[in-house]
Amino acid sequence: MTHRHPLIFMILIWAGLAGLVIPQAHANGAKDLGKDLSFSDQRLLIKVRTLMDQNDYNSAIVLIRAGARTCACTHPLVCLALGNCYLMIPDYPHAESAYLAALKLAPDFMDARVNLAKVYSDASQFNKAAQAFLAAYELSEPRQANYLYYSAVMTLAHGRAEAAIGHFERLFAAHPHQVVRQWQENFANALMTASHWKRAVPVVRELAAQATGAKKIRWQETLLQIYLQTDDLNQALAYATTLSRQDCTVAKWWKALVHIRLGLGHYPQALDDLIVYGFLSPLTREEKKLFADLSLQLEIPGRAVRTYETLLAETRDTPLDAKGQKQMIQRLVTAYRQLDKSDKALALLNRFDPKACDPEMLLLKGDLLYEAKAFESANAAFRMAARGDCPQKGQAWLMAGYAAWQHNDLKASRSAFEKAALFKRHRKDAMAAMAQLKRTTPM
Repeated sequence: MTHRHPLIFMILIWAGLAGLVIPQAHANGAKDLGKDLSFSDQRLLIKVRTLMDQNDYNSAIVLIRAGARTCACTHPLVCLALGNCYLMIPDYPHAESAYLAALKLAPDFMDARVNLAKVYSDASQFNKAAQAFLAAYELSEPRQANYLYYSAVMTLAHGRAEAAIGHFERLFAAHPHQVVRQWQENFANALMTASHWKRAVPVVRELAAQATGAKKIRWQETLLQIYLQTDDLNQALAYATTLSRQDCTVAKWWKALVHIRLGLGHYPQALDDLIVYGFLSPLTREEKKLFADLSLQLEIPGRAVRTYETLLAETRDTPLDAKGQKQMIQRLVTAYRQLDKSDKALALLNRFDPKACDPEMLLLKGDLLYEAKAFESANAAFRMAARGDCPQKGQAWLMAGYAAWQHNDLKASRSAFEKAALFKRHRKDAMAAMAQLKRTTPM
């Protein structure tokens, strides 16, 4: 059985976008537009800049609106200043309108186009942001690699992982010497989001090798999860083993080893790794149960008994089948029997099912009584189980027949075998028992 772990992807765009705002009206790239700026607009922008320096954006907006002859600004630089003020408030719809007005007046106005993309990204309109950044990249001269990168990440945020991968590949091909770690990280996110696990492996492996501290562990864990996601358990085992040897105090590597070993059927090694994990991190209830189950399966009943007893003590007052309690009781009984402690097993059943209401518990109790040669009591237990809602009715009637035969109640024995014969799985044994009973019973 393969144990999958959900993959957690990191979108790392937001910090990079924070520096995109161009708060001043006269930004780099707008010099040519300033040549036809009227004297009144120049004075207006100087006043607006002063207000923006004081973070008084609302007053700047009022000033621009009052200075415009119509509702719309009439020069791209004035529109840009208005958009920047709205962006800083923030008021995204009005900022968008102002930047679009600037671009209508000057389609190649880079500052307006980039800040429009910023509006869309801040407003979580990722598809529009992706298109706006891509347009800014195509317009830039020389090409600004960051804009193509932002377009790729916005495309990924919009849920178009395949298209984002195309943008990343174009980015790496066009700007190979500008590639930074953040680009690779989001490229890995895109590949994993698109379920291109094999393609993601070398990228994530390189990220894990280069990173340090907590981020290194996160990428190592991601690579391990990819191996599990693709059912490459042997590769996962080799990698998890390497990680556990490189830093044996990281509990999650031992936990991963446990699940990988279970998937491969390496139960003794899984138990060993679980013991180490238990030294590094407190075991959860499910992990303690796994420890007991593995101990029982590997015929270490003493360990299993101690753990099952502890777990059952925690659920003493809960309903019989709560939290898998019944299954634990059945397995604890098995462990007691391996230790030749049938008396403790009987006491356990009487303690957790004192009114003998559960058919499966009754069937188990009947087996214990039969082993103890308490055949009359065993017969009673088997019959009660068979009359209840027991999934093993045929087995219960068959054992009732044997138990009744052992304490010489032949009529009850024959009747139980007849009922057992009605079940296909037990018909052959029941018929053979009745034939033997007939041969050995005096006429």
